[in-house]
Amino acid sequence: MKKQTSFIIGLVLALIVVVFAVLNVEPTVINFGFAKVKLPLIIILILALIVGALIALLLSTTGSISRKREQKQLSQELNVLKQNQQASIDQAVADAQERSRQELLEKEQALAALEAQLADLQAANGVAGGSNDTTLK
Repeated sequence: MKKQTSFIIGLVLALIVVVFAVLNVEPTVINFGFAKVKLPLIIILILALIVGALIALLLSTTGSISRKREQKQLSQELNVLKQNQQASIDQAVADAQERSRQELLEKEQALAALEAQLADLQAANGVAGGSNDTTLK
């Protein structure tokens, strides 16, 4: 809908310019400073319109290209930041897993030492008490 509206507005403006140009067909002298040219006013108006449209097109294209370039650069920066963040997360997870494994190993060693002490105590109780089976609570 927006494109249709701008197209219609463009057509109306073009029609107004054409009608204005057709009404002004008498010859006119243009002084460029180094040369004078005598042309019908209609040609001068149409040339001025075309030059203005070209200037507007160049300005809008330049802005569009710079915005696209900036968007591409920002997108690349975002991807780098995402990769860095993912690497940080992966490193933190690996560190946490390593700490957990280390803690588990230490606890298993402590448990094995306690089981060995328990076995020693049971053996000592078994020798000192005869065939008396007692467990520690």
